[in-house]
Order: sequence, then structure tokens, then C-alpha cells
Amino acid sequence: MKTRFVVPLLAAGALLASAGTASAVTAPNRSTGQVVAKSPTTVVAWCTFLGEKPFQVTHTGPLFAQGHYTNCSTPPPDKCRAQVDLQRLEAYDGHWHAVKHKDSGWTKCSGRYTTPGLKCVHDGHKETYNTQVTLQVEYRGRFSAPGIADSHNTVIDC
Repeated sequence: MKTRFVVPLLAAGALLASAGTASAVTAPNRSTGQVVAKSPTTVVAWCTFLGEKPFQVTHTGPLFAQGHYTNCSTPPPDKCRAQVDLQRLEAYDGHWHAVKHKDSGWTKCSGRYTTPGLKCVHDGHKETYNTQVTLQVEYRGRFSAPGIADSHNTVIDC
């Protein structure tokens, strides 16, 4: 089952706008926000990157995290950098820790990115995992702030 969420992005055009011309709006699923420049003369370049709950291809196989682009503005950003982390909630400190990572580098704003697989031990002890995605765009030499979002959790013996 895939969980979709919008990674919040500060549009590259909004970096040139004053604070009075940009505002945060709620994404359709209310899980994150997106900053959009309201000035009619400001060019807004953005992309949407969707993440999935961590998954296994086979019951005994490794655990993966994955994300992919679904939409970009017209005109699109010149380049994007997407990062996907498979995170585990550690009981000893109550914090999320990245256990696998995939970084696209600065490249064309398209594609699907999957972390390397995390080998599952299957020792009868269930742990909590999620996917965290980070997306940053570049347009005409200006860079957005990174947008970060987390998927829903997967509790699994891995």
C-alpha cells in the first residue's frame, strides 16, 4: 500500500519575494504545507515528490524506502535534489534514525529513488520504520529551502 504526501517546498521564485507576498497553504492531505509566492510577476518553480511506506518485495526479503516525482510546475525547476531515508524509531532514545539512504544529487527533476535494502533478521521483535523524503529545487541559480516529509509508519519484524 502506498502512502502519498506532498513534500513542502519553498518555491524558487518566492526566494525573491518579500515576506508579504508569500504564504503557507495546507496540502490536500493536510500532512504538510507548501509555500507559494502570490505575486503575479513572480515565477514559481516547484515539484511534488511522493514517498511510500517502507515495504518488502518478498515476506523474508529486505526492507526498502522509496519516493518518486509526480508533478512539476511549468516552467519546471532547472534541477532538483531528492533524498530518501529509511528510518527506524529507536526505543532507547525515542528518536528516528536513518538506517538506509539514497541521494539523487543535483539532477533532472524526474525519476524514482529507492534506498538500498535493509536485511531483515526476523527474530520475532517488531520495530517501527518510516520513509523520510527531502526535496530541494534550483531555478535560475536560486535554491529553495529543503522540504521534508515523513510517510506513515510500518511496524514489522525486521
